[in-house]
Amino acid sequence: MTAKNNSRWHWALCFIFGAVFIFAGYVKVRDPQLFLVAIRGFRVLPDPFAAWLALGLPWLEIFCGLAVMSGFLRRAGLLLLNACLMVFLVAIVIAWSRGLDIECGCFGNTIKTSMMTELVIDLVLLVTGLSLLRRQTSFP
Repeated sequence: MTAKNNSRWHWALCFIFGAVFIFAGYVKVRDPQLFLVAIRGFRVLPDPFAAWLALGLPWLEIFCGLAVMSGFLRRAGLLLLNACLMVFLVAIVIAWSRGLDIECGCFGNTIKTSMMTELVIDLVLLVTGLSLLRRQTSFP
């Protein structure tokens, strides 16, 4: 693959990765109450921490997604989003191991998925995010 094609591929992945988080954040900003119910379903955070997360996390996803797409503070955006994905994965696995029937809340009520599908989606996003982060350290 030539350097030009490699650059296009990198840009396209950054665009798609950032867009996924902008969309996810936007859906949660539109209905923070629904996202709060999803967070409470994990039974990990008590109030008011769950409410603060429901109000703050969507904006973090939007701003980090914009950073990844625009290139401005891309590395910071990738670091934060990858950290969030790792936390999401751990939370889903813990909920699954406790036998909880949760709605992830990742995309609001626009996409209904099973817990196994959520794990796969998060793993794919994490692998993509980590590869972009690895590439970002060596990419101008």
